[in-house]
Amino acid sequence: MIDYTKILLLGIDLERLYNLPQLEFKTEVSEKTGVLSTKHTAYYHFCKVVIYDSGLILFSGSIHKFYNSLKNRKAPNYNEKQKETYKGYNGNQFTINQIFEVRKHLQILFNCQPHQMQFQNIEFGVNTQPNFEPKLFLKGLLYHNGKPFEYRFKNNFAQVAHQQYYLKIYNKSYQYDIATHTLRVELKVTKAEYLKQLSIKTFENINENTLNKAKELLLSRFDEVVYYDYTINKNSLSKSQKKILQKYSNPRYWLVELRPNHRYRHKEKLKEFIYKYSKNLHQQIRQETIQKCVTINRLYSDQKCVIINHSSIGLISTQNTSKKQVRICPITGVNISAQKKNSFLLSNTGFKKLEKENPTHYNFLLNKLLTGKTNRY
Repeated sequence: MIDYTKILLLGIDLERLYNLPQLEFKTEVSEKTGVLSTKHTAYYHFCKVVIYDSGLILFSGSIHKFYNSLKNRKAPNYNEKQKETYKGYNGNQFTINQIFEVRKHLQILFNCQPHQMQFQNIEFGVNTQPNFEPKLFLKGLLYHNGKPFEYRFKNNFAQVAHQQYYLKIYNKSYQYDIATHTLRVELKVTKAEYLKQLSIKTFENINENTLNKAKELLLSRFDEVVYYDYTINKNSLSKSQKKILQKYSNPRYWLVELRPNHRYRHKEKLKEFIYKYSKNLHQQIRQETIQKCVTINRLYSDQKCVIINHSSIGLISTQNTSKKQVRICPITGVNISAQKKNSFLLSNTGFKKLEKENPTHYNFLLNKLLTGKTNRY
C-alpha cells in the first residue's frame, strides 16, 4: 500500500554509511554553473540516499519499486536495451508483509531501528483491476474539493494538489503495458502534520492498524471526487435531462459557471443520474479497493478489511433520506437506508429492488461480487 517515501534518518553512523560497498556516494555538479553540490548522493534500487554537509541524511524513493528490484521483478514492458533509462516497477500488489521486508532491509543497511526512520513524505495507494478501461473513468473526473484535476501522459494520469496532500488517479496498465486493466488510486501526503491523524511518525508506526487508517483516509478522499460517468445510458432520458447531463459533463460548468454554494444540489442530481442509469464506475473501483484489502493487508480479519464510509458518492440517493439516516451496505456499497433499522447488509428484498431500479448495478453485483469471481493480480 505504501509507495513513495521521504525518510529522515536519525542517529546514523556517517563513517560506516560512507564505507558501505553497496552505496557509491557522488558529489553532483550543476550543469549550468559548474558548481559542486553541498550534498552527496547514492542511488540504490531506484531510491536514493542523500547526505548533506550538515550531517542530515534523507532516504527517498518508491519502496514498492525498491522491493521489486530486490526480488528482480520487472515491468511487463521492460526492455533490456533501455535498461539505463528504466525507472522500476510498482504495478503489482505490495503487501504489508513485503513492506516489513523492506523495513528490515533498511534497518540492516543503515544499522538502525524503525523509530530512527522518520517520515517526511509518504504515498498510500492501491492498484485495482476494474473490468473496464481505466481511461473511461479518468476522462470523467471533474474536480476534488473545489480544485480541477491536472492531466498528463495522454490523459492517463490525473492529480489534484492540495496544501497537505495530492490525490492521484492513473492508468497503470498504460504505464507498464499490463495485460489486465489496472487503475491506481493514490494519496500523497506532503506534510508530516497530516500524518498525525493516522498515528504515523516513523517506520515503527507502520502496522495493520495504521495502514487500515490510511486506507480509510484514501477512500474518504476518493469519495469526495466529483465525476461524470460516461456509462450513463441516455436512451430513456428526456431532452431536458440530456441537456442537464451535457452541462454536468463539463468541468467549467462546475468550477466557473456554478457558485460554490450552488454546487451541492447539482452534485446530488448527478449522483442520482449515476445511481439510476450508469454502471457506476466509481463504486466499482471502490469495491475493488476494498477487495484488495484482503491481499494487501494479509494479517487482517475479514471484518477489519471492511471499510464503511458514509460519504460514498455513487450510491447515496437523497430522496426522502437525510444525511444522518444514510446507511450503506459495507459489502455491496448499496444504500440500505430504506431497510429495517437493525439491517447491516443488503437484504433479499433490497437486492430485488435494486434489480428494478438499477439493473446495470444489479448485474454487476450478481456477476462480480456474489459469485466469488475475482480479478487476476
